[in-house]
Amino acid sequence: MMKLSNQRGVGLIEVIVALLLLAIAVLGFSALQMNALNATDESLVRSRAMSMSKQLSENMRLNTLATDDFMTKLNTLNQGAENITQYCAKVAQASSNFDKDSCKSDACSPEEIAALNTWQAANLGCEQDIMLNMTTCPDMADINARQCIITSWGKTIPILNDDEDNACGDSDGSYKLGSHCLIMEAY
Repeated sequence: MMKLSNQRGVGLIEVIVALLLLAIAVLGFSALQMNALNATDESLVRSRAMSMSKQLSENMRLNTLATDDFMTKLNTLNQGAENITQYCAKVAQASSNFDKDSCKSDACSPEEIAALNTWQAANLGCEQDIMLNMTTCPDMADINARQCIITSWGKTIPILNDDEDNACGDSDGSYKLGSHCLIMEAY
């Protein structure tokens, strides 16, 4: 028979081991919860970007006479913008030069409507930290000239470029690993 004096402190060790196991389980659950929150945030931004792309695409379908003007205006806003701050500064500068109310009472040309729609989309993008751009979709220049509306967030730039690390995709239209963006084909 063992004496009780030999068992002294064993209960304390068991409690410490149990607490250690519980702490590891709680840390694992916390990490899982953080991943779930990040995925939810990404899903929300992706949903907003899709909505903006769809709206811009619908505006282009309604104004087929000025399809190229949408692309020109968005490309102008993106020239030299390497992040959302620079992009939104250019959008704000464009809005100060643009009469937002001119098309509400007077008849507008297709080009003016395209400028208004583009400014509205870019401004909405800035409110939600999303950059917009448009380019001719890869391998479509000779066929049907479809446009690719590119929305990006985070540190991703809305361009298709093989050499730019922060680009949304490669020049062939495939997404770059780790990019935070959405490419939508519009015609």
